[in-house]
Amino acid sequence: MNKLYGILLICALSIGCAALITEQTYVRVDAPVKEKFIFSGVIYSIPEPEEIRKIIILGEGKVQNIDIYARDGEFNWKEIKKIKDTVTFPLEMTMVANTDAIRIIQKSMTGKGQIHTVEFYTLQ
Repeated sequence: MNKLYGILLICALSIGCAALITEQTYVRVDAPVKEKFIFSGVIYSIPEPEEIRKIIILGEGKVQNIDIYARDGEFNWKEIKKIKDTVTFPLEMTMVANTDAIRIIQKSMTGKGQIHTVEFYTLQ
């Protein structure tokens, strides 16, 4: 009887691990992205909050020394990532946030690049 429980436990763990390893399918949020320039950077927003799992920042050239935040409430911002090194576009990053906006702060203009927009993705 113990062997049966052992086999069932191994099967259950295998199925659970396989579910964690399976590739997630991201779907772009089908909503217009608005751009708002503020003193400290640019806010890219969609009309309604969504469970965002990935963003892709589109632009040209290279940038460095940027901070990326997701809006968490009306006036609260949660840090997603600080990038000090030089990066090229598109810049893709995974995250988990229920948000309707991303704020990007470029601390210095040392990179010769420009950010055009942000694409928001959720899970299928």
